[in-house]
Amino acid sequence: MNFLALDISTKTGYAVFNEGQLVAYGVVEVGVAEFNVKDFPNKNPAYPYNLLAAARAMAAKVVELCETYQPALVVIENTVLGRNRHTQRLLEFIHMAVLEALRPFRVHYLDPGEWRKILEMRLTTLDKKNNRKVSEGKQRGRITRKHLSVRWVNSMFNLNLKLKDNDVADAICLGKAYDSIK
Repeated sequence: MNFLALDISTKTGYAVFNEGQLVAYGVVEVGVAEFNVKDFPNKNPAYPYNLLAAARAMAAKVVELCETYQPALVVIENTVLGRNRHTQRLLEFIHMAVLEALRPFRVHYLDPGEWRKILEMRLTTLDKKNNRKVSEGKQRGRITRKHLSVRWVNSMFNLNLKLKDNDVADAICLGKAYDSIK
């Protein structure tokens, strides 16, 4: 079965799987006009319609991906509570617009914790030791979930993604996790 996995945001990572094989991956991006989360975005006259415009633009890009790859199903990473209400609102607007645009497609949501558990993605003993040293101020460079997904994808698919490619890595992980439970 051909399916599309999405890590949705303004920088949406995507991965296309066919019969369990990764066949395409990448990222599609949209900007948000006059949106600076540190500068009270809700006081800008463009707000909240600037969020809505960005959400609709991302939905259009996801539809283009669907037209290109013709997936039988779209797997989407579920949202989790964010740290900032404005970025959370933007993310939820994007999810709603994408879901509305995908109405003819079957959609399956997976929680980030669920796909990480399926892939057994955890900090190693060395990662934990590293993070303890970082907490103690003896070292820099905390190992995060973003590091884990990039490392896992590079190892599993012999890729050379960088940390900045974590949206793509998360989409690939999401797709691989779904493929193993379907």
